[in-house]
Amino acid sequence: MANSAPLVVQSLAMHDVKGREVVGDVSIEVKSGEVLALIGESGSGKTSVALSILGFARPGMYISSGRILIDGQDILKFSAPELRNYRGRVVSLVPQNPTSSFSPRMRIGKQMAELLVAHGYGADEIQALVKDALRRVDLPSDESFLRKYPFELSGGQLQRVAIGMAFISNPKVIVMDEPTTGLDVSTQQTILSLISRLVLNSKSSFVYVTHDLAVVNVVAHRVAVMHAGRIVELGERKQVFTAPRHEYTRMLLASMPMLPPMDEPLIERPESFVAEGSKRSVSEAPVLDVQDLKIFHGRFEAVHGISFSIAKGECVALVGGSGSGKTTTGRCIAGLNSSASGRMTFEGRELAFGIERRSRKDLAALQTVFQNPDRSLNPRESVAQAIGRVLRLSGATSTDQISAETCRLLDKVRLPRRALKLYPSDLSGGERQRVAIARALAMKPRLLVCDEITSALDVSVQSAIVDLLRKLKEEGLAMLFITHNLPLVSEIAQTVLIMKDGNIVESGNTHRVLCAPQDAYSSMLLAAAPRMDRMEPCSKDMPAMIAGDTYRD
Repeated sequence: MANSAPLVVQSLAMHDVKGREVVGDVSIEVKSGEVLALIGESGSGKTSVALSILGFARPGMYISSGRILIDGQDILKFSAPELRNYRGRVVSLVPQNPTSSFSPRMRIGKQMAELLVAHGYGADEIQALVKDALRRVDLPSDESFLRKYPFELSGGQLQRVAIGMAFISNPKVIVMDEPTTGLDVSTQQTILSLISRLVLNSKSSFVYVTHDLAVVNVVAHRVAVMHAGRIVELGERKQVFTAPRHEYTRMLLASMPMLPPMDEPLIERPESFVAEGSKRSVSEAPVLDVQDLKIFHGRFEAVHGISFSIAKGECVALVGGSGSGKTTTGRCIAGLNSSASGRMTFEGRELAFGIERRSRKDLAALQTVFQNPDRSLNPRESVAQAIGRVLRLSGATSTDQISAETCRLLDKVRLPRRALKLYPSDLSGGERQRVAIARALAMKPRLLVCDEITSALDVSVQSAIVDLLRKLKEEGLAMLFITHNLPLVSEIAQTVLIMKDGNIVESGNTHRVLCAPQDAYSSMLLAAAPRMDRMEPCSKDMPAMIAGDTYRD
């Protein structure tokens, strides 16, 4: 392999402390101005490879052999001080979750400057570079913005700051680890457009780690598909997506949820064009009925008198951008926000605002799965203990019964039996989310509130979760599915509600809304969603571009 590219990885292997191979014989080359996407399921080794480019190995792992050449120098031969000097200056990282990468006690300007101080820049130079970095990512560079703390910024703004810091010293290599995961489609579009523009004007080599193939279709030049620690396919993006050579790649592509074609004619159908579900009879009462719901944060009215209902076996998707009120609505229905007015009925009886005022029967029948399982799982409980505790609350008493039901739930969410003895810290993000879903199902709920539950899942596991939810719908489970993933809405929901600024601006049959939106905001969300049904114009010297360079967080 030629060593002319800024980044060359040769025969990289990584093992854990027990001698088991985690990554084997990985070789890649990334040229200046090129974006290589590393894709694969959770546990495929893609993040381990990406972090190795910065000289890191995850806890319990080590780099056992191979070479990582950055600008011709093998960083695996560097001492610890030499590596520290290289990171942030020659090779940098855009993290998946910027909120965990910034100190909540330090102002944004000081944290950006700290990186440059560590690499020996002078005070005048630092001030100019910080302001230039913020301007490059379309953020204010005035003193008032520099004095803000991380919690005063939105998720999109924080991600922009993280991107600006990665580019601030014009490094040779930039690693991006899922930089748009968890962002709504309009913010995601803006961030992807920003990345494309920065790539276009940069001579750096880029490694983009993701499980979102639609994002890869927007931003990458070449694609490396990883499975079980090895690269099973490597090629130009168009070739990999249109004529994949490996069976595993074909499986990933087949698992991707798809929006209906933009030119598909609207055909009225009695149910959603993708989802099987029970159609409510005129006489049948809804499982959940919400009328004139207003939700408050202090004196601020966050949700303004919305109304909707969910039938038995129906999935209603609640879609909108950050700050639209969709998660606030879900939390209120779950009983986690009692500052509200209006009327909610559950299975024909009044549903109280506030979890403390609800009966045990209602608490068991209405379950929630949250976006971030790290905050809902006890780090000191094993998987078996977490699910078993809920089963005991639901009435199970026999140890054999609890064990058998726990195993059945793990099978449902596609987790191996060996996970029973593991703790949350031993699991990937996708595995932790599946444990949270299994725990919610242990109560045998009749309404499930799902808040962005697939945002951390790779496409094949996401597909398995959607299949599971479809089967649960067929069994009569009602669902409120809160998401920003419009292709996923097309796969699971019969009805979609579009929220903006605390109001429902459009609602109706999923097929009708996705194919012929009536509201301008709905049309904007659909236009912003990355799609797999078109090949973005991407060449070796021109990354894929998308509309929307203007900052709209």
